[in-house]
Amino acid sequence: MAKVELRNLQKRYGDTVHAVRDVNLEIADGEFFGLLGPSGSGKTSVLRMLAGLEAVSEGDILFDGASVVARSPQERNIAMVFEQNALYPHMTGRQNIAYPLKVRGTPKDEMKRLVDDVAEMLNIAHLIDRKAAQMSGGQQQRVAIARALVRRPNLLCLDEPIAHLDTLLRARLRGELKRLQRALGMTSVIVTHDPVEAMTMTDRLAVMRDGRLQQVGTPDEIHDRPANAFVAQFFGVHSMNLFPFEGLSGPDGRVARCQGQEALLPEMAQRFASADGRLLLGCRPGALRLRRAGEAAPEGALRLPGKVYVAEQIGDEMLVTLQVGELSATALLPERQAFGIDEPVTLTVDAAALYAFDPGSEATLHFGTGGEPGVPLHAAGL
Repeated sequence: MAKVELRNLQKRYGDTVHAVRDVNLEIADGEFFGLLGPSGSGKTSVLRMLAGLEAVSEGDILFDGASVVARSPQERNIAMVFEQNALYPHMTGRQNIAYPLKVRGTPKDEMKRLVDDVAEMLNIAHLIDRKAAQMSGGQQQRVAIARALVRRPNLLCLDEPIAHLDTLLRARLRGELKRLQRALGMTSVIVTHDPVEAMTMTDRLAVMRDGRLQQVGTPDEIHDRPANAFVAQFFGVHSMNLFPFEGLSGPDGRVARCQGQEALLPEMAQRFASADGRLLLGCRPGALRLRRAGEAAPEGALRLPGKVYVAEQIGDEMLVTLQVGELSATALLPERQAFGIDEPVTLTVDAAALYAFDPGSEATLHFGTGGEPGVPLHAAGL
């Protein structure tokens, strides 16, 4: 196992692409750490430099305080699992798992014991005498994970290892990987574009965008206290709604426009307006409520006119997509309700649930309560 440090890490491809910019991270010994971000954010480049598969342009990587940038992947004792498992189809599961031990010249008796131990750990002991080509996708990926773990690496690197599997199998393997990592206490780093995967599996994670770190913290910290509007929208089962306002007016500064629609703001909002009267507010979909014509809105809440684009029933909940001018918003309602397409509604948000962001830099100025008790099971595929 290893404590991992990344110091001022940079990655350039030629003279035009600066893929990773000044990344500084510490990953504790035995921690399950996530690198989360959209395509092109630099997360895979960081993982490949960590594993020794990409050269470092600038900066340093340390394992237990010693620099490893000049070491090969073999010398770093890294194991890596990719989205495509790269098993040898003509070999059995046992032969695939044993392959890295065979290359090292491990004695046959010890090799058999190690393979049997890791197969038992992953609940694939009954499968490993089948040819890889005869296994399902999920079974093959378990064998690939067993092959990575069998030689007890210092660091386990996971590059979107379950992204290609179906929803139910992904959920099952998420749990198995987390349980296994806890049992082994192995320092592990997973790259993913899926916030649910990052939320449910990792101890801590880094959110990346355009090669830069946006925020590092536990899943709860990042969900409840996002550093900026990008993190707030990207991290969650459902994206945070963002409402840009301009033209604050009225005797108490509570009237503003959003996409040409006149809105009534809570008193707290004007504290976060820019000098030119712009304001950027956000709320989680679970905090957004809808009022029909004639229905009173809560006193002091944000009130904004809009219309229903589509309403979807998901179990006992309703997921309603709304339009405010050209802007799209989402409400997650805790009970079944019937809404018509293009039905006019008033969007309301309790003041305590509102987040405020700087209209220019989009840095967070104020944290709301979120309005969502947790990850809905159906949305997480659990």
